[in-house]
Amino acid sequence: MTASRHSSGTSPEGSRPGASFSASSDSPATTPGGAGAARGLTRRRLALGSVGLLAAVGLSACGADSGDDGGAEASGSAGASSSAKAPGVTVSPTADASMVNPVDPVVVTTDAGTLTDVTVTASSSGEKAEGAIGKDGTEWRSAKPLAFDETYTVDYTARSGDRDTTGQSVFSTVDAAHEADVSMNVKDGQTYGVWQVVEFNFSEPVSAKDAVEKAISVEGAHKDGAFRWYSDQKLRFRPSEPWTPRSTVKVSANILGTDLGNGMIGNGNKTVSFTTGPEQRAYVDNNAKTLVAYVDGKETGTWPVTLGDAEWPSTTGKKVILEQAASYKFNAGSLNLKPGDSHYYPPFDASNVSRLTWSGEFVHQALPSAYPVLGVANVSHGCVGMPPEGASYIYNTFRLGDMVEVVNTNYPQADPDDGLGDWNIPFQHYADENWHGNW
Repeated sequence: MTASRHSSGTSPEGSRPGASFSASSDSPATTPGGAGAARGLTRRRLALGSVGLLAAVGLSACGADSGDDGGAEASGSAGASSSAKAPGVTVSPTADASMVNPVDPVVVTTDAGTLTDVTVTASSSGEKAEGAIGKDGTEWRSAKPLAFDETYTVDYTARSGDRDTTGQSVFSTVDAAHEADVSMNVKDGQTYGVWQVVEFNFSEPVSAKDAVEKAISVEGAHKDGAFRWYSDQKLRFRPSEPWTPRSTVKVSANILGTDLGNGMIGNGNKTVSFTTGPEQRAYVDNNAKTLVAYVDGKETGTWPVTLGDAEWPSTTGKKVILEQAASYKFNAGSLNLKPGDSHYYPPFDASNVSRLTWSGEFVHQALPSAYPVLGVANVSHGCVGMPPEGASYIYNTFRLGDMVEVVNTNYPQADPDDGLGDWNIPFQHYADENWHGNW
């Protein structure tokens, strides 16, 4: 008997390098959520990254002649014969401002004379912000983003004639409770199949979805692609057609400083470059009870299989390989089966395993007791059970991002987010949040 639709949580043995094998993806890919909206991108460079910033905070004068400076402290000194106007100095962000977006520049300006010295110092680290006074001497501007959850002190000196004005202003940046980051399901430098879907998982819910999509760029040898939101924290991208085989794809999520909505600000950018392998797919036909493998359109092997029985039928549709392991422990308890149940089986280690859904469908080597029914009858709990040579071929030749399509089981498709079932959604409907397929 073969077994399937498992999710034991036991660490795999002999896991494929670069493939985290667990009940969930290396990013929070199993966050539940309904299908959402999708938006299209343009050719080759898709949705050129742009950073959405918070509205610039207002300017506040730090007057040299008055102590009323919006919280900044200023003082002036000059010789007795000086007739020059005392310079007025303006600092942005304003004194005592809080929740300042770290990507907003610090700007110090004077309306008379020139700035002679400006320092912006982080209170916790003592680190000085990079910046420079402009050629005309009237403006200092920071050069790089500041740190999150930090208090900064601005000290300045301005001179008009022989009269100096010094002052100080303090502000703080976005605190830790309002930071958000992003992770992806693809890793830098790895090779994936041409059917790989890129998933972005955000640490906090996103309401400004348009701004986030504009902050993401996808560069590669493909015509176009689209986004689809599966929840407020899960976003996916797929091209209209499979990625070009043996090509490079660069994905950049430039969300540093982007207002994600709900008061959350992106706290960093993430860029991943991966390559694609040959076009590899397997076609599993329940009527013939065979798996046929293809590489670059050429048939490379056919093997008999057993699929899910009448009580545990295999789902149909296009399924992208999510994880692989040389050995993986299956446990009937993950299916809420216990000793005495008709479908119960003792825990066992399956060999040459390729995961197709998070709910527990795999391609794997069948148990010896199932060899006589391969190609004849269905006895599994939804998995594709194969003879040793077939399962070994799929494990050793196919990779994450390759396709296994199952047909003729008379059962619906798995939900598209129960794995990477995005290829079951026709591309022309990918942007339609109301479109629902056979799942």
